[in-house]
Amino acid sequence: MNAALRTPPVHLWVYNHPLLGISDQITFFCMAMRQQGYAVSLGRRPRQDALNVVIENFSDATSATLIDFCRRTGKRVALIMTEHLDLLGGELLIHGEPLWTHNDYMHPATQIARIKNLMDCVPYFSAILVLGDLPQLNGAGRMFPGLTVRTLPFPEVPRRSLGGQTPQHDFVFSGGPTSFREQVLKSLAARHTLARAPQLLPRRRRDQLNASARIVLNIPQRPGWRWLSLMRIIAALLCGRATVAIATKDDSRISRCCLQLEADELEKRSPALLADWRGAYDDAWRGYEAMRGEFLASQGFPADLFAYWALLEQIHTERGGPPCLR
Repeated sequence: MNAALRTPPVHLWVYNHPLLGISDQITFFCMAMRQQGYAVSLGRRPRQDALNVVIENFSDATSATLIDFCRRTGKRVALIMTEHLDLLGGELLIHGEPLWTHNDYMHPATQIARIKNLMDCVPYFSAILVLGDLPQLNGAGRMFPGLTVRTLPFPEVPRRSLGGQTPQHDFVFSGGPTSFREQVLKSLAARHTLARAPQLLPRRRRDQLNASARIVLNIPQRPGWRWLSLMRIIAALLCGRATVAIATKDDSRISRCCLQLEADELEKRSPALLADWRGAYDDAWRGYEAMRGEFLASQGFPADLFAYWALLEQIHTERGGPPCLR
């Protein structure tokens, strides 16, 4: 994209999240926008001189903050959706299951509260944004009437030179604990060296943890979870690592650069994967780059959305600027 293109300033308003929990979404958003010539800022407060974007996750208090800002200023915000929310027939599903389904990933009461507070904010959204192609948001037209759902293309990821790196671990996993994940990891740890995050880590420390192993693991929250962790796979590529997913059958775009295996298949293939982890990364990076180009060509970038939104809010355009401030 021509960096001299005049574009409206965009502000990622992250007041409703701990930064540790959304660092990958911030990276994706900032890279995707910057590569299209947009100057992006980041902060705990909104900006009146920019287009404000927020990431989904609202409590009673944070939804009230957004609504108050929009009512006082007449501005709207674009929402980045992160959770798998689908309306199939007359049934609302979250993470592929009906509401009030008990699990050890997100308590049903938390699910209901998030959806209720999200819906309270709908009148103040300018658009729904999806990072790449997940979540799919089936039935979005009925869930969010009058709102357009647009995708932000996958960002270009530079190819890493791995040089003389000699990782000390076989596998690494940085996701949160669930009973299914603990079961899988316990089995792997009996035969392989395994690095784990003791808690949610800052991005730089998480990247160091990823680089300490040959292969990054993607383990679903529970059996039957259908989706890969798009953000975890891109984060691994940024560190020069391939991702192997255990017990998933996802056909979304990111599956082009992630090997999906059952646990017994991984055990059979792990000697070759670990011996040629550099080759596994090269294959993953090439798959990602091919997928990224195809996705951009087919979906494009929603420049029209940002241009029209800027016109409505009388936001002046400027020359595309530096990366998102962190």
